[in-house]
Order: sequence, then structure tokens, then C-alpha cells
Amino acid sequence: MTRCRWCGMESRDPNVCEWCRRDMRTGNFVQGYRPPTQPAAQNPPTANTPASSQPTVQGAQPLYDYSRPATPAQTPQQGDQIRFLYEVSEGFPFWVRVERFLGVVLPLTAINVLLLWQKPEWSFWTNALYFFLVGLWLPGSHLVDRFDDFDEYRDIAIVLLLNLLCCGNPVVVFALYGLTLLGLWLITRADINWSLLGVYGVYMILMLFFNLVLILVDYADIADALTVGIAFAPIFPLLALFAGWFFGGLVRPEYG
Repeated sequence: MTRCRWCGMESRDPNVCEWCRRDMRTGNFVQGYRPPTQPAAQNPPTANTPASSQPTVQGAQPLYDYSRPATPAQTPQQGDQIRFLYEVSEGFPFWVRVERFLGVVLPLTAINVLLLWQKPEWSFWTNALYFFLVGLWLPGSHLVDRFDDFDEYRDIAIVLLLNLLCCGNPVVVFALYGLTLLGLWLITRADINWSLLGVYGVYMILMLFFNLVLILVDYADIADALTVGIAFAPIFPLLALFAGWFFGGLVRPEYG
């Protein structure tokens, strides 16, 4: 008899514990293991008694069959449901939010590029519609939250004013807005609105990309992208983005 160091029971098998079904050396469960049995201890059956009626003494069986899983295996659908409930209670991880956001934005970007390439004269309306849809999906993807306090409206007003004064040049506005936030933090020690800074960073990259497409089709000049001055038309795509962001927050469910 060998004492199992995992459950403390005596086992006739020196390699696998017949009680907890663990390997004596590694402690791993041995699936489908059958404990050794003892030979029959009774006399052979007589001629008048059927052999099947004679009791036989077998090795003691454990109270629980450890070769079977403790709980039924989870199906993929159950696993997805448990993961969703965890994300509801704990919040979506950042990479999940980015994945959800890009899953909608990338196809929209491809469609807008195709429209700009074929119909560059529609760029004002296609860009406005594109950024409205992107803003509408921002709260739905949980990448950013809804508008919920005065500071966010203040920062949006600052960004729109900078775009108006800088002719919608996204690079200049991004730099000036970053400096403005830094100045406000140094003066008031207020929290920096990283969400809006990140959203405008995405807007800057997309606008530069769309302007490059218009330059490649000879609809715009590179000097237009470098112009800094007061202009109203370039702020409409950004205004559409903020409008979509606002309405997306109104229709977004709490979780999903």
C-alpha cells in the first residue's frame, strides 16, 4: 500500500491513487482510471447455485469519481455569455472598445475614400456625413463616454473656436488645444479631458488622410491643407462629429 501525498489515502496502485485519481508523482488527474480489483474471496459456486449469484469482493471504490469533471463543460455560447456579464459588471477592456470602434469605422472609412476618389466635389457632404456616423458610434462602442458635465461642453467650445480661427487646420488646432489644456491644468489644476483629446487626435489623422486623397485626385492643393486663418466651412466635419457624439450618447444603452 502506498500513501497518496495529495489526499492522504492508502492506495494499492503505487503509480496512481485509486481514491483521488491523481498521479503519485505529478499530481495530475488521470482520466478514465480504474482502480485495481481484488480476486474473489468466496469459495467456488456449488452445482446447485448459479455462478452469477455468488457475491464477489472487489476493491473499495472511492465515494466520488474524480475522472469526471466537477461541472459540465461550458459551451461556447455559455462562455460568451459569462464574458459579456463580466464586461457589464467590470467595464469593457480598452482593447475590446477599440476593436468594437474599428469594426464600424474602418468600413465607413473605406466607403468615404471611395466616394472622395470618384466624386471629390462631394467632399464637404461626404466628410460631414462620415464624421457624424463616427461620432454616433463613439458612445456605442464604449470607447468614450457620453457628455455628462459642463467641462466637456467647455472643451468642445474651445476646440470649435480654435478650428474657426485656424481655418480648420487639424494639426495646428491639436497643438493649440493641447497647450490650452496644459495651461488650464497649471492654473486651475483641473483634470485634463483625455477623451476629447483622443477623439480630436483621431479626427486629425482622418482629416489628414482625406485631404491627402483629395490632393491625389487633383481636387485640392497642398497649400490649402497648410492654410491658417478664419474660415467657417472647415469646422462643419468637426461639428458633425460632436453632434453625432451627442446623439449617440442619447440612444446608447447602458450596456451592450
